[in-house]
Parts: sequence; C-alpha cells; structure tokens
Amino acid sequence: MEKEALLNEVHHRVKNNLQVITSLLSLEAGRSNQPETRLVLQDMKGRIRSMALLHETLYRSGTFAAVELGSYLKQLATHAFRAQASNSSLIGLTLNLDSVTVSLDQATTCGLLVNELISNSLKHGYAQGGRGTVCIELFPVIPVDMRSPAQWCVRVSDTGAGLPDDFEQRCQQSLGMQLVSDLVRQLGGTLLIHHKPGATFEVTFASKETGA
Repeated sequence: MEKEALLNEVHHRVKNNLQVITSLLSLEAGRSNQPETRLVLQDMKGRIRSMALLHETLYRSGTFAAVELGSYLKQLATHAFRAQASNSSLIGLTLNLDSVTVSLDQATTCGLLVNELISNSLKHGYAQGGRGTVCIELFPVIPVDMRSPAQWCVRVSDTGAGLPDDFEQRCQQSLGMQLVSDLVRQLGGTLLIHHKPGATFEVTFASKETGA
C-alpha cells in the first residue's frame, strides 16, 4: 500500500509539472511574432500533452504498470484533434480502437506516435482546406509464426491531398517524421506508408501485454 501511494503521488506530480510546462509554452507562443516559432511551440505542446494525459490516466486508474491502450489512444486522439484541427467542422475524426493492455513504455511511445501522425495529417493532408476524415485504428495482426508474440497495428489515415512525390526527401528534413521513425524503432516495430488516395501510416509492433 505504501509503494502504491508513493507511485500515485509521483504520477500526480509528473502530470502537474507537465501541465505547467504546457502553460509556459502557451505563454511563449503568445509572445512570439514569428509564425514558425509559434508552430514549433504548438507541436511541443502536443507532445507534452500526450504524456500528461497518460499520467492523468494512470493517476485516475490507480494502475501504474499497465495501460489499456485503446482507451488511452481514444482520449489522446480526441484531445489532439480538437487542439489542432482549425477547420474541425469540415474534417471528421473516426476511431476504431480495439482493447489491449500494454506496458507503460509502449503506451507512452504509441501516444507520441499517434499525436505526431494526427498533426501530420492535419498540417499536410488538409493544408489547402476541404472536407475529409482522419481515422485512427488499433487492431490485432495475426503473426506468420504463431509462436511469435502478439502483434498489433496502429493505423492513422486520412482522405486528404495525399503525400507529395518528394515525400521521402522531405522526411529527412522533417523533425516530426524523424521523431516518428525514432518512436517506431523504440517499439521495435515496422512502419508502412501508403500514398494516394490520401495518406496512411501503419505501425506494427509486438505488444508487451502485462496481464493487468
């Protein structure tokens, strides 16, 4: 009980500190006259918000070693979409998320991935406006070798303008896509990118289910 109370307090304080950092970034963004600076600060806020939401989820559930990934991604995607979709009346959000319990590390990485990919869809898929949909999915994948660990796929897709022909070259200069590649590597997963129509990013990884 003492250990659980200590973990509860740690997660509560971490969540509060992350919220303070988010507030400071908002203040800095409001003081800047540079659109590029404001955009970078906005991206940083989204990344920190995804971590703060995870700690809030843990604090409320009282379970600190395991996270129900589908539920967490649902909250995260909804918050990220509301915060970043300037024309949300024209763009819809669709969620199809199965249930799986994973480790804290995997939940953190998946949350950052989804936040990054939602941001990418809204920035580039609908840069010229128009109607469309962003879809977030989480579903099991049947492994080729049944002795392998359970495989899961996180898919973020949109019905927007699609990816440019020089997308692979742009990725080398894009902090967001570099972060996506690093996060996929942390998961030990694979990333598949499908081009037009729209854009689809699929991350497949072996889940570390805790049984909690």
